[in-house]
Amino acid sequence: MNADIKFYYQLMLRRLPVMAVIFTLCAGIGVALAMTLPKRYAAEATLSVEGAIIPSDQRANSVGNESVQQLQSIRARLLSRANLIDIANKYRVFASEGAMTADEVVVAMREQTKINVRSGRGQATIMEISFTSSRAAAAADVVNEYVTIVLAEDAEYRIGQSRETLEFRVGQVDRLDDKLSKLSADIVRFKQANKESLPEGLDYRLDRLSTLQERLNLAARDRASLISQRDRLQAMGVPLQDNTIPLTPDQQQLQVLEGELNGALAIYSEANPRVRLLRARVKQLTTKVAASTPQPSGAGIEEVPSAPATLLDLQLAEIDARLASLDSDIARAETQSDALRITIEGTPAVAIRLDELEREYINTQTLYNQAVAERARAENTDQIEENRKGERLEVIEQAVAPSSPNSPNRKLVAGGGVFMGAGLAGVFFLLTELLNRSIRRPVDLTRAFGIQPLATIPYLENASKRRRRRALKV
Repeated sequence: MNADIKFYYQLMLRRLPVMAVIFTLCAGIGVALAMTLPKRYAAEATLSVEGAIIPSDQRANSVGNESVQQLQSIRARLLSRANLIDIANKYRVFASEGAMTADEVVVAMREQTKINVRSGRGQATIMEISFTSSRAAAAADVVNEYVTIVLAEDAEYRIGQSRETLEFRVGQVDRLDDKLSKLSADIVRFKQANKESLPEGLDYRLDRLSTLQERLNLAARDRASLISQRDRLQAMGVPLQDNTIPLTPDQQQLQVLEGELNGALAIYSEANPRVRLLRARVKQLTTKVAASTPQPSGAGIEEVPSAPATLLDLQLAEIDARLASLDSDIARAETQSDALRITIEGTPAVAIRLDELEREYINTQTLYNQAVAERARAENTDQIEENRKGERLEVIEQAVAPSSPNSPNRKLVAGGGVFMGAGLAGVFFLLTELLNRSIRRPVDLTRAFGIQPLATIPYLENASKRRRRRALKV
């Protein structure tokens, strides 16, 4: 063991010059870099997304994700080519580093700019902006310019988004309002065009049809009875009553009107204009006949014998008048019944179409109410954003010119050079030993050939070889 230590110690002494050269070279490079690297100043600003002073219902459910996405979008616009070139020229960031092309300026600005956005569940959204420059004032100016642009972009983004949302909601309300007006006009026109077949009057039309049918049946029976009565009178050739007083023209007309009134009452109600007219005329003629009829003045007055033929003609004329009235009433009732049947048969189709129009109107009304509510929320949000009472980006820490450079760390650079020199020297020693397969000790002979030598004679070099080897080391 002691022999091995002594062997490696002597071997290290022989290789020490090369290791010293490696160590000295690396250490010198590290020290030189530590002394010559330019000073770099880093300025940093911190911004935070503050909660809304007046909450906005429209964004209450997506504040976190929306804030992060918004800041990432602002970061992309902040690092755009035109923006970086303008900032570099405005503050002469690279004025002392010679002429640089626009591409080089953009690359350098992006390398020296760091923007970090942090957020998490239950945590505030934080944006950190830093810039590194050879001049402290330039670093602070660039970061503050970044902050100004970010705040302006944030305000413009929020106000623009709320304004676009408001414009969309207003347009939606106007569009739905126009649609409601059109649907309302369509419903009115449809009802006017189909007022006789509307479903709300179906029960009345069915009752009316049933009443007309009953009156038609009654009129048919009365007509058949009158026809039978007339046939019997014509067959007998004598009036039904032989001892009646001859009728005056007013009395005949009164009988005709009474027949017409009875026929009208079989079809119409008392409120019908025709019934009222006939009843008024009957009343007028009744009064007139009563006034013109002579009252009996005493006993012994003999009645004037009637004329059977004249009485028969009057009764037949009365029956014919009543038949004509019944035929007219039956014709009108049948016409009304046919019209009612047509409207009743058309009611289902009208009801279906009307239901479609009204259902579409109700759905549109629901959408309109929702749109009005959304418009009110959009107006509220727009006012909140315009007055900066909603969620906003605030500066927590403003960038200031650093009093001392942040880089380079000269001690760290110099120490790194020394450490790298020592490491490379050690690596050189290990590699040369691992790659050297020559036999230099008795143990190497035993390992190579598997024999145990009795004695070993070291290699003896002459004076010229010794001088040449020393010269190569030097």
